[in-house]
Amino acid sequence: MLGTKIGFDLGTTSIVANVDGRGIRINEPSVVVYDCFEDKVKAYGNEAYKMLGKTPDYLCAVRPIRNGNIYDFEALEQMICFYIQKICRNRILKPSIIACVPSETSEIDKKTVTDLLISAGAARACVIEEPLAAALGAGVSIKEASGILIVDIGGGTTDIAVVTRGCIAGSVSVDIAGGTFDEDICRFARRERDTIIGTVTAENAKKQVGAAKFLDAELAVRAVGKDYITKLPKSIELTSTDVFLCIREHLEKIVDYIKLLLSQTQPELVADITRNGMIVTGGGAKIRGIDEFFQSKFSFNVKCADIPEFCVANGLGILLDDIKTLEESGYVFRSYADINDFEE
Repeated sequence: MLGTKIGFDLGTTSIVANVDGRGIRINEPSVVVYDCFEDKVKAYGNEAYKMLGKTPDYLCAVRPIRNGNIYDFEALEQMICFYIQKICRNRILKPSIIACVPSETSEIDKKTVTDLLISAGAARACVIEEPLAAALGAGVSIKEASGILIVDIGGGTTDIAVVTRGCIAGSVSVDIAGGTFDEDICRFARRERDTIIGTVTAENAKKQVGAAKFLDAELAVRAVGKDYITKLPKSIELTSTDVFLCIREHLEKIVDYIKLLLSQTQPELVADITRNGMIVTGGGAKIRGIDEFFQSKFSFNVKCADIPEFCVANGLGILLDDIKTLEESGYVFRSYADINDFEE
């Protein structure tokens, strides 16, 4: 394929772009800020994220993707177009793009994402499932014939999938993920400390002291919000134990969905998983002790991937370098002409 090749991890929390031969070039929050009066975009990514919860009335901060689904098509198209231009500069040839979607995305929604990528500036586009890219980024070969279990905990969804022979043999997408944990922390602060904190503050607390078990050496962080009664500024302490107690119920629900998927998986693949184990990827894998939490629930080996937040993007990088194998696995690149033929 001629032109630049780009892999986009379009996450609820962040957008990551891996460029063939250049590695990860974009890693920014999936946020767009609009000027409501002028109806135009004021900021993308890092600059827009700094404005979350702080915008004046005439500005509106939007996350184009929520819980793994496209919430604002126009905002997402403009954001992708912005980053394509940032990566490609003034190059004449349009890029070829591979993007990821949750494992249970319908064929119609996959086509919608493909259309959006081409409208944003791609010459041709292909959509694959996130757990497949995550598996490759975690070190699983696309030609591996033996099954392995992938649990990709992102910002908006957790994708649980059995991966074998470069394909998804079974999967389930759950609307429980990093954003859910942030909301859990917000509710805890309001319920237990009579303090209202924002999701950005909760996310920072999760990153600094978050744990999926009781730590021997407890961590603590100050979180600033406002008193629930007086509405005046208030500072509280959040500990690693607080965060664990906040998120434990939702972690248990993820375990339930893993068990559900295993119950629906072919015996031969379950036997493979017993030998090969489970890999936890995504930003949620950075929560302290999350591998130990899952390990306590299953008899097979559980481990967190190295640099888990970039597994999907790194997996896309592997595919960008081996387009032929991707196509042999049944994935198809579509162009503007293909879309028009399909519509006709």
